[in-house]
Amino acid sequence: MKYARRLAAGAALISGVALLSAVAGAQEVKQEGKSTLGNAKVPPVTQQMLDAADKNSKDFLLTNGNYAQTRFYPGKQIDRDSVKHLHVAWIFQTDVKESLETSPIVVGGVMYVTTSFSHVYALDAKTGQQLWHYNHKMGPITTYCCGPNNRGVQVLDDKVYLATLDSKLVALNAKTGEVVWMTDIADPELGYSETMAPTVIKDKVLIGTNGGEYGIRGFVRAYDAKTGKQIWNFNTVPENSVGVWATKDATGRDMHRNIQAEKDQFAKAGDPYAKLGGGVWQNPA
Repeated sequence: MKYARRLAAGAALISGVALLSAVAGAQEVKQEGKSTLGNAKVPPVTQQMLDAADKNSKDFLLTNGNYAQTRFYPGKQIDRDSVKHLHVAWIFQTDVKESLETSPIVVGGVMYVTTSFSHVYALDAKTGQQLWHYNHKMGPITTYCCGPNNRGVQVLDDKVYLATLDSKLVALNAKTGEVVWMTDIADPELGYSETMAPTVIKDKVLIGTNGGEYGIRGFVRAYDAKTGKQIWNFNTVPENSVGVWATKDATGRDMHRNIQAEKDQFAKAGDPYAKLGGGVWQNPA
């Protein structure tokens, strides 16, 4: 079921993550929103570690396991024979009463989990104890379609990167949950929103956008991982693109198009290429 909302922040209370064994005390951070500060003893994540994520059985460093997005985990402890012996080791109750579509990131015994409405929790992966919680303060207007989900964060060096429902990119201190920097990605009033996990590589944070249901113009952008400054932008719909004014399809069948009427409509609508969608809202391989 698709739906759109204009909302002024809000969250309630449930949702759960149940896990088994894992791969490191506890508090809260509300800043640029509301957060609970903590102290997670977590090592920095290097580019070398990310490049070798597909061979790392102790951590889970990328949204889908590795840059190829295979979701393959190389550990030997859990296989087709041992999987039947899995049981719940702990359950963590979030403060958010909404859907949960996140992919947990695990670094040195610390698990980073997101929820709908752009919350981030840092947990002890062995016990489920909360280390810190970042509660993003939504802007006054947020337009989105199909749910307020968030699919996860990305970690590089000593920072955790989050893309928010109101189209912001946030860098958090991986140990404390404090905001290091925050930058606007696009205007949420025009239908832009974020549910995807960012992708980090070397000194850049890459992000696409949601919003095709509202006539946005899709893009992929790169931001400086240390400062949040935009480095480059690639529009998925080319400048001045209006498609092909063909009257027949690829098989030669007549599509019965009134080309002049279509061109007249385009002229009234302004620049159609700027509103044709083309959003990139999942992590590409």
